[in-house]
This record gives sequence, structure tokens and C-alpha cells, in this order.
Amino acid sequence: MTDTAHTESESGALAGAWIEAWNSMDLDWLRATLTEGFVHDSPFGKLEGREHYLETVAPIASGHVHKLSIQNIVSEGDQAAVWFDNHTPQGVVPACDWITVIDGQIASVHSFYDSTLIREVLTAKDLRQLRGS
Repeated sequence: MTDTAHTESESGALAGAWIEAWNSMDLDWLRATLTEGFVHDSPFGKLEGREHYLETVAPIASGHVHKLSIQNIVSEGDQAAVWFDNHTPQGVVPACDWITVIDGQIASVHSFYDSTLIREVLTAKDLRQLRGS
């Protein structure tokens, strides 16, 4: 196995595990797997720092995400894209997370989705937290 093939499977495996960790709310796995300087970009804005991200997103996800269903994962090198369906109280939101892996940990995730349905289930407080204000 070449180094590239190992990295490809590692980034793809981490992309799948990322989604499954959110399904099971496995915050221990997330803390162990996200870099300390983890960055998450989404239609709601940018959150920087692993602890800040988890403290902001975990309570919101536990209240508003029913299930995440993986549709496909594509990976190359230290990058992976995971296409999934986010099952919310307002319906299913197709989403894609672009994941960057550094030294076996997830360094960043860029999330792409139409936030219209998600905004309908979030409270004003949730939205303020996601914006960092």
C-alpha cells in the first residue's frame, strides 16, 4: 500500500466516522479526533477552536438533528467529501462536508447546504451562538 492510498482511506474513514459521531453524539471521539485549532465553516459562519465549536454546536445538534444518513464519501489524499442527508424536524436537508485531515485528525470541515429548513427549527439564541455573538 502506498502512502497516498493510506491517506485516502484514512480521510474517507474519518469523514464517515465524523458523521457517525454526530449520530451517536460521541463527544469523546470528536474531542480526540478534531485538532485543537479545528475550524468549521457553514452557511451560519465560521467557528474556530475545537472546544468552542463543540460547546456551540453539540447542544444545538442534540435538539435539532434527528439523524444523519451518509449517501457517499469521496476522498483523495488528506481531503474527503461526505454527502449526507440531515433529517431535521422540518424535513431532510441534503448536505456535503469537505473535510481536511492533518496527522490523523480532522483539522477543518466546510459544510455546504441550504440552511432554509434548518433556520426554521433554530431559536434566536441558537442562531446567535452559531454566529459567535
